[in-house]
Amino acid sequence: MKKVIVSIFICLMAVNVSFAQKGSILINGNLSFYATNTKSNNHKDKTRDFRFAPGIGYRLTDNFLVGLKVGYFSNVNDPEGDIKTTNKGMTVGPYARYYYPLNDIFSIYGQFDFLYTHSNEENVTYFNFTSTQKNKGCRISVSPHINAHVGKGWSLNFGFGTLGFDSITSIPEQGEQSTQNTFGMDLNGSSIDWGVSYTFGGAGK
Repeated sequence: MKKVIVSIFICLMAVNVSFAQKGSILINGNLSFYATNTKSNNHKDKTRDFRFAPGIGYRLTDNFLVGLKVGYFSNVNDPEGDIKTTNKGMTVGPYARYYYPLNDIFSIYGQFDFLYTHSNEENVTYFNFTSTQKNKGCRISVSPHINAHVGKGWSLNFGFGTLGFDSITSIPEQGEQSTQNTFGMDLNGSSIDWGVSYTFGGAGK
């Protein structure tokens, strides 16, 4: 395993890469999947979280990029003997990145997102009684990422952790709507994502 990691690192270092320039266009997609199975007091709890977010961006400077992205997410929380919750929806909104190059291959960047979110939630009780509601609102967040340039415009990126604010209004089939505002840092598996991007165009191209 160590030999494989070293070989990949040597290959990356051998690639002749130039950083993206002002005026270039970036097409990217990020994927996240998180699953847990926990057992306590003879109960099994299952959690599944899937997220996919493609986007497009434009570099205003060599280091600063703005863009637009859309996303799909699906979250299932299934505690044994309790309410099973399934929440599926979409997000859309602008984002901005600021890159800080570390060397010819690696860079780090911070990403700011302002997203509108809309989802349909279903709750099923142990006795199969079902209730549904719609959720809508916005999310503002910042997150750190590592970027690896692998040549010919292609890059790989890895994100970990999110600091964000959410304002979500829930509208049930029956009953009054309610709004929940939350602020905090997310360091669980759902905040970890992998992505690939392709950059073309730019100054001097």
